[in-house]
Amino acid sequence: GKPFVPKGPAPELPREEQVTLEPELEEALANATDAEMCDIAAILGMYTLMSNKQYYDAICSGNISNTEGINSVVQPDRYRPVPDEPPNPTDVAETLQRLQDNDPALQDVNLNNIKVT
Repeated sequence: GKPFVPKGPAPELPREEQVTLEPELEEALANATDAEMCDIAAILGMYTLMSNKQYYDAICSGNISNTEGINSVVQPDRYRPVPDEPPNPTDVAETLQRLQDNDPALQDVNLNNIKVT
């Protein structure tokens, strides 16, 4: 392919879209770390800039809780493995026959996790 060549300078924002902040705010934003910017984004509801964990950590605490920053690689949360249930020893043919015979002693049928032979 061809190398990317920008078309020219970016157009200026219309006057009504230009924002002027107080000098203290400009300085604070200029010196903010990625983690602080991520927390500010969470407070402002810009949740698309971060993972769910980053968003809820920032909302739930009063401190700067995000140490990853906006440009961090999103990694999955670690969950405890859930052990598999043991195979169900139900005899399907026998249970089906009891259902067809309308056995009054048969009250519950559990066909979950049947081991296929």
